[in-house]
Amino acid sequence: MLTGSWGKWAVEVKTGGFAARELGGLFEFCRRYPDFQPLVLCSRELADETIAGVRLMSWRDFLLDKPLPD
Repeated sequence: MLTGSWGKWAVEVKTGGFAARELGGLFEFCRRYPDFQPLVLCSRELADETIAGVRLMSWRDFLLDKPLPD
């Protein structure tokens, strides 16, 4: 979880390829806490996509302080 001036984000990290069905825990957390937006940190190759409406961001960009997606 991240909470700050940028909003509230529930974060899951994936190191390889994945499917929406593997994000069940993230979806459940966001269902229980609707103030949080889901965000998946993943490889750069997947970062420009969305899966099941979830924003994806390269973990490298995240660690280098790139702004969170809108």
